[in-house]
Amino acid sequence: MSLVQSRISLRADVHSLDKIIFGSVADLVNPPVSREKDTLIIACSELAAGPDCISFGKRERFLVLQHLAGSIPSENECEKHDGLSCDSVQQLFDKYEFRHVIVCGYLGCGAVARWLQPESKKDPDTGGFRRRFETGTRRLVDASYSPDSCSKRFELMIFEHVLCQIENLLTHSFVSERIRAKTTSIYGWVVDDESSRVYGYSHDQSAYLPI
Repeated sequence: MSLVQSRISLRADVHSLDKIIFGSVADLVNPPVSREKDTLIIACSELAAGPDCISFGKRERFLVLQHLAGSIPSENECEKHDGLSCDSVQQLFDKYEFRHVIVCGYLGCGAVARWLQPESKKDPDTGGFRRRFETGTRRLVDASYSPDSCSKRFELMIFEHVLCQIENLLTHSFVSERIRAKTTSIYGWVVDDESSRVYGYSHDQSAYLPI
């Protein structure tokens, strides 16, 4: 699946995301202080080429954390379900002073494609990733949109999944406190892995735009 679009518009009323949490591409391109590991990218483990080869930034600035569909459990989910945690992200926050956090999806995400199909015994829901996708992103898209094709529905799942993960990430105090202190900014990206085009979320326009 590949896109050649100038924008991917989303509904503005389905998320409670404040404009203040988001950074700009200019912040990434021209950081006031350039140092190693100032940017955390949370991406899918199936994205073979890590999304850290970014033309406008030195590679040593980026630390990539990859796990299935870049899924991030909320604080409430971690409290309710044994064995579920956001420790891997928190440990990195404890170690590095991230100025930027990029939650990154990609259009060829096989995990999301599988989760949109009936559950199979050959593909058990280890870690509850499918369950959380179904009660989060899938429910939101199906309740809020009326896509005219399966491909459009899948596209919406990919783009909305990134925003759902940002909402989950912000429930954790180790992130929200840095946001309130204005020491860290959040970005939502989706990579078109066929064309290498990157779409970044614009809060002002409620849309993903090519970077």
